[in-house]
Amino acid sequence: MRNAAQILLLLTHRLHNAGMVVIAVGVLALIAHLSSQPLLMAPFAPSILVILTQPRAASSAPNVLISAYVVAAVISVLLKDVLPPAWWGVALTTGGAMLVLEALDILHPPAVAVPILVMLGNGEFPLAAFTIGVVALAVMAMIGRRLPRFAVGTPTQAVAAPMLVATQGLVATQAQVPTQQKAA
Repeated sequence: MRNAAQILLLLTHRLHNAGMVVIAVGVLALIAHLSSQPLLMAPFAPSILVILTQPRAASSAPNVLISAYVVAAVISVLLKDVLPPAWWGVALTTGGAMLVLEALDILHPPAVAVPILVMLGNGEFPLAAFTIGVVALAVMAMIGRRLPRFAVGTPTQAVAAPMLVATQGLVATQAQVPTQQKAA
């Protein structure tokens, strides 16, 4: 059973992530709207989830995020002229992008959706909107990595035993945190 401090920490974590999602999706949706490219949100929305839930993971690092999106876009644009937009062309392009991302050790899973958008898209690749979106994601990733440890990470990490309560350099173990007595 969780005590009041644990529930409050969990609730704070959930509200923080919900607020960050509202801001992040709002910014990216505005970019998609202004560029008239609503499908641009498809790979960016899952990136927000990765950045918020795993801010210190390798796939959330700003340099990995930018590299993964750029490499996936370049491969997609190059293969769009070679392969047809048939189901197998989309599959080969997506698989090829994933293979290169893994080989370069810059795998950011949501970036693998870029080949699908490029192969099935009509017209030119929206480079400006794409670039602004990727830079916005990278800024969000940098902010997520700079937040104090108690404000990021998974909720299970935040309330795991021994529970660590970290606030501005003060650390207390669960034994030092007052708990409520059970009624007999």
